[in-house]
Amino acid sequence: MSRQPIAVFGYLLFAAMLAACASVAVVDVPDTKPGDQIQNEYLVGKWCTNREQTATSNQAAGFSGLLNVRPVFWRFGAEGEWDISTSGFLYENYGSWQIDGLDKLLITKKNMEPKPYQVYFKNDEGVTDLYLVDDKGQFTVLSRCD
Repeated sequence: MSRQPIAVFGYLLFAAMLAACASVAVVDVPDTKPGDQIQNEYLVGKWCTNREQTATSNQAAGFSGLLNVRPVFWRFGAEGEWDISTSGFLYENYGSWQIDGLDKLLITKKNMEPKPYQVYFKNDEGVTDLYLVDDKGQFTVLSRCD
């Protein structure tokens, strides 16, 4: 049997995988502070749980730095869809998101009430971090991973 069809199939499979990994254009997000207007475009894309920064931010706020935060990859779609992944490769729909007011992010898991977070962004050494602060003042920090 000829190896040419196998090679063609391999190239097509590789091309399909690359196309699936193609991401939307990432917007340069400025540093913001609580109370600044957050734009939808700032959130669109892939975000990775930053466990170290989450622990550091919570300790500085007087909370335990020892968190049971497992590595999770978040993807915010332009149409308000929210997907998650434990691998960073295969995502599944987890709910929806929307900006409410200036700096409030409403995240809604499927069939649940929206959970509000105050959000702001920090850029450090070329990495954009998204700070989510819940109603108790606890942090979840995500880093851009597009």
